[in-house]
Amino acid sequence: MNVINEILTPPTFKFLHLISYLVYFMLLFHLPYMGMVLVSSILSTAYGKGKPQLSKDFINLAVGKTGIWIIFGLLPAASLAVLYRMLLFNASIPIHLYLLRIFGIMVVGFILLTIYRRTSHITAGAAGALLILVYCFFLVNLMSLLIYPEKWPFLKLPIPYPLFSITPLIHFAGFLFLSLIMTGAAVLFFYYKWPEKRLPEDSPHYQLMKYHGFGFLLAGSLLMPLMIFWDLYTLPGYSLSVPVFVLTGLIIVTLFLLSYTAAAMIRNHKDILPRYTVVSLLLALLLFGLVIGKDRTLQANASLETITVLAGDARKAWDEAVGKREELYAKTAGIDAKRGEEIYSAQCTACHAFDQKKLGPPLNDVLPKYKGKEDELIAFLKNPQKIDPQYPAMPNPGLTTIKIKSVVKFLMGKMGVNPPEEKE
Repeated sequence: MNVINEILTPPTFKFLHLISYLVYFMLLFHLPYMGMVLVSSILSTAYGKGKPQLSKDFINLAVGKTGIWIIFGLLPAASLAVLYRMLLFNASIPIHLYLLRIFGIMVVGFILLTIYRRTSHITAGAAGALLILVYCFFLVNLMSLLIYPEKWPFLKLPIPYPLFSITPLIHFAGFLFLSLIMTGAAVLFFYYKWPEKRLPEDSPHYQLMKYHGFGFLLAGSLLMPLMIFWDLYTLPGYSLSVPVFVLTGLIIVTLFLLSYTAAAMIRNHKDILPRYTVVSLLLALLLFGLVIGKDRTLQANASLETITVLAGDARKAWDEAVGKREELYAKTAGIDAKRGEEIYSAQCTACHAFDQKKLGPPLNDVLPKYKGKEDELIAFLKNPQKIDPQYPAMPNPGLTTIKIKSVVKFLMGKMGVNPPEEKE
């Protein structure tokens, strides 16, 4: 009981913060992968007829083994729905339902892309890429909705059109630029460094695939700052804070390093250095982590009042649950002096005795004061206060109300006082 209280009280904030961190890690697994799937599947279908082998390499990068898209695609998306349901359990925005609805779009998209990968049927590939595009658009902007809690009461559609302004397009453009960077880094790492997928130098599209990687890295790194500054300019003031600006600065530095790495690889394009490919992939993952971290900070700042109210509701619900449990325990176990004696022997005898002074005063001197005032003794044991300056303050024993009443029944019985029986 004490352990549970320590975890959940008063900081159900602790619990909510834990969920918030889990949301961050799920997004960190999910968004980079979905961005890479989106760009690679579009390129694969675009090259489907003219360059079938290049098309095949792009779709293999996007949708490899089934386990990969389950681990990085399906499981994080389903987890996000559950986590947001817990994080915003009493909020007016049913974001978990929105996520579950677009989850179906993603599943069908993955199925179509898997069919395309096995059959090279362009229609299936194009339809799958389009569904992944729709899913990513709504996912990115549903996350952005958390920055604008004042708009939640106006969301009435089953899948709401986010924010009714240019903001959704700006946020999605930022996601596309991040996706270009991630895809470029993945192309260079997996096809020019990773042994299992490394392209042979005599491959007909060895150079073309390399140029795609360079171009995506450089283009995304140069365009992304525009979205970052636009976002900062248009964000509501209540969502901004020092950590947001610090993370923004780190994002700009990371983008500079990415653009520098891309330029260095372009200068040495005939002899691509493996360490550059590793550095570019690590920087791309770091960039995604920083952007997601900035967005989560913005959401936390914007939702601070909402989260505070929800934490209060959670605390109230917890107190009600504890009260009901104690009431049920009282009906089944009752107030038991024998149980009280066991608790006293286990937790109280180190500091108290009936006939001698220890850390606390002799109980024979104290208990008579509470004859007929057992409720006052119960209240004191629930929340001990320093009374006698000769003795240190008594620590809170951390007992439930039922256990305290059992101890009081034992103590008063030991003194020859029979407290009135508890009424049902």
